[in-house]
Amino acid sequence: MRKKIIVFFVLAISSAAYSGYGQPVPSESFIDTITVIFKTGDSAALGKYLNSTVELELFNEDNIYSKSQAELMMKNFFTRNKPKSFKVNHEGNKGNTSFAIGTLITSSGNFRVSIFMKIENSKHLIHQIRVERS
Repeated sequence: MRKKIIVFFVLAISSAAYSGYGQPVPSESFIDTITVIFKTGDSAALGKYLNSTVELELFNEDNIYSKSQAELMMKNFFTRNKPKSFKVNHEGNKGNTSFAIGTLITSSGNFRVSIFMKIENSKHLIHQIRVERS
């Protein structure tokens, strides 16, 4: 009887661990990834998480760009404003959408960064980024 109980628990734990395979990254992990990307100014890594079109607002200039254009614009931004640190101040989610608002400290000043994301096909994608001077 004792062996049956142990086997049952091992199977239950294995099943629970396997059931999470292939699921979207939890929002906390995704936010941690985004935090590292903005701390380091890694536009190539950011590009991996951009939707095919991204609404990008830099210094009150707002437009919708292709993924590659948005990545290039963020690369230029990070080049002109070398990141020193990034801290998420607020975050939240509802259904398959989430957001993070943080402070980016750079060599040329501080910025408020708002990032809006959505889960599509089990993957977090950034649909909007706003960068404003603090």
